Amino acid sequence: MRTSLRQQILDEIRKEHPEFEPLTDRELDLKIFQAPSTIRLRPFGFTILREMFEVYEFELKERLTGKELLALKNYVGTPYFLQTNGKKIFIFSSKSAFRLGLGGGDVKRWLNSMISRN
Repeated sequence: MRTSLRQQILDEIRKEHPEFEPLTDRELDLKIFQAPSTIRLRPFGFTILREMFEVYEFELKERLTGKELLALKNYVGTPYFLQTNGKKIFIFSSKSAFRLGLGGGDVKRWLNSMISRN
């Protein structure tokens, strides 16, 4: 059986932070991720993962629309964090960061190109 990315992340967090060992997977998951159906991070999750993994930062010229947020959920297969003010996105994947970089780092343009492909 293949372990989900979420579970792998929770396991890695427990290795690095033994203080989270007493928490159930569900309790830790609720602290780290925004919602059960996404790998969007909460601020606490971002702080923890940022200590453990390489992160790539992209400026957003304007807030993402609902459609773009759904595309982000569907097309970025790794954890990500959106700043509360909507000005930056942080991605924990060199592959996704590379693809965004090829598009000039314009996240909205990349997301909209992914939307138009499907």
